[in-house]
Amino acid sequence: MFINLLLSNFEIFIFLSILFIVFAFILLFLLQLQNFRSNKNSIIEYADSINNTSREIKEYLIVVGNLLEQQKKELANISEKIDFIEREINRLGNIKGSDDILNIAINMARQGNSKEEIINKTGLREDEVEAIYTYYKK
Repeated sequence: MFINLLLSNFEIFIFLSILFIVFAFILLFLLQLQNFRSNKNSIIEYADSINNTSREIKEYLIVVGNLLEQQKKELANISEKIDFIEREINRLGNIKGSDDILNIAINMARQGNSKEEIINKTGLREDEVEAIYTYYKK
């Protein structure tokens, strides 16, 4: 009986089956299209987010680079000052270690010798001789 019903309405069942399959494919296509659009929007949002983040990182690195460049210049200046101070300390150490030169310069200033004579004989700098000459000249 069931088989007779199937056989008598076979064309209708096949038509409904094919119609169901076509409807299912259309529904599946629409679902995939919706999923594709959703994924596309998500990818665009992530790309925009990555682009903004990379722009912020670039700006941050530029600022850090500028700061490092300034610190490099400051370190170079400090290094030059340290070198100058070391040279002055060594020079003063040599002068202080050699009291004879200072005594000679003081005695020459007391005797009334000129600044040029004191510089030539002692090898002291002009500002040092000026100080000695000011304080010990007769």
